Amino acid sequence: MNNSSYKKMKFVIVSPRNNSGGAIVLHALCKYLNDLGYESQMFYSGYFKKMGSLFFWYKWIMFTIKDLWKLVSAPLLAKMFKRYYFNYIDVPIKDLPRKYLPWVDDNTIVVYPEIAKGNFLKAKNVVRWLLYHHTYTDGEYDKEKDLFVCFRHVFNDYKLNPKKITLYCPYFNLDLYKRTNFGERSATCYIVRKGRNRSDLPDQVDGIIIDDLLEKEKVEVLNKCKYCISYDTQTAYSRIAALCGCISIIIPEPGKSVSYYRNEYDKRYGIAIGFDDKEIDYAKSTIGLLHKELEELNAISQNSVKDFAMYCNEYFIDKELNTKSK
Repeated sequence: MNNSSYKKMKFVIVSPRNNSGGAIVLHALCKYLNDLGYESQMFYSGYFKKMGSLFFWYKWIMFTIKDLWKLVSAPLLAKMFKRYYFNYIDVPIKDLPRKYLPWVDDNTIVVYPEIAKGNFLKAKNVVRWLLYHHTYTDGEYDKEKDLFVCFRHVFNDYKLNPKKITLYCPYFNLDLYKRTNFGERSATCYIVRKGRNRSDLPDQVDGIIIDDLLEKEKVEVLNKCKYCISYDTQTAYSRIAALCGCISIIIPEPGKSVSYYRNEYDKRYGIAIGFDDKEIDYAKSTIGLLHKELEELNAISQNSVKDFAMYCNEYFIDKELNTKSK
């Protein structure tokens, strides 16, 4: 297959309208695809369970009406009603093309995150991106046609993705995520996010939880605090905390060791697993390696997306040719 055929496919990226880690990399995928010359659009949904059911369509219509209203009114009202417009004034990556209508043609590849159940866009070509541990049940995906890829090996399901196809495209805005306070620090802040259901999560903490802050506000808080403690063991914000000068600490889940989190796939530079002195020393001594790693990751992301796009073209075009030949 020659290289010109790779540009035949278009992409639609289905995403929630928020600035979670998953939404950020979904936006990053769209950005990198467009940077590489592929036509790619974002498609927002406010509901991801039982996609295609009557209840889903009701939820989607109501979400879309509210979403369009917020887009129109945000320039005038966002400053007065920041919480209401939170996801419109803190867009992960701005100025990405958006798809509004809920259907696609046969030359479009639709990328669903693992939280999306079903194929409500009725796409012929479906990629399911495992950004976290999935909860699929029978009927929520097509066993014969859907292409599964994982963000990292720790989230992979080897039954669905036996070839361990990986699409790893983290996005770090290093102009924003950086240390500006080199003076004294004393406060502690916290990250909860996906750790909200942990049995060891305390009822109260002695500092601010940064989960729902705007990105610039997160950076401001992180530059004031000495410690950032996270109950979400997989969030990229632990790295961001380290970039901003915090001693970044992940609280390990009960029964899991340091080696479970720090291994050959993820060195966790700049981050301590627990409060052991050796871990704190490791976090402090590897901050330079973290900076270098993230600079390299931004470059690796674009190459990962390039390989993914080429693989998608081969996978779906070859499958179509094989189907026609039978």
